[in-house]
Amino acid sequence: MRIRRGVAVAGITVASIGVSVATAGVAAAVTPTQPSVAGTITSAHTFTFPTASGQVVVVNETLHPNSPGYGVNVPVISVTTSAKTGLTTITTGSTFLPLNRIGQTVTFTVIPPVP
Repeated sequence: MRIRRGVAVAGITVASIGVSVATAGVAAAVTPTQPSVAGTITSAHTFTFPTASGQVVVVNETLHPNSPGYGVNVPVISVTTSAKTGLTTITTGSTFLPLNRIGQTVTFTVIPPVP
């Protein structure tokens, strides 16, 4: 009898932890960090913005450049911050072509992942 109660309690505990983790994961996956971010293109795969601007981008988010005729979303693969320059650099897994004009400022809409 004691073993069954212990197994039942352990099963309930594991199940409740699993539900809370799953719920947190779904909420995080659906809510973008910000609706949009703006930065200056520095190469075909990167753009920067001042760290002090308070904008937030995280790895695995998907961004869509807000530019006429551009229909491709780009995944974020790296985010680095430089205390020396005061800039945050975002590297994507796809190019911004034909937007890769160095020095051009572009706004990106954050695309929430499909749950």
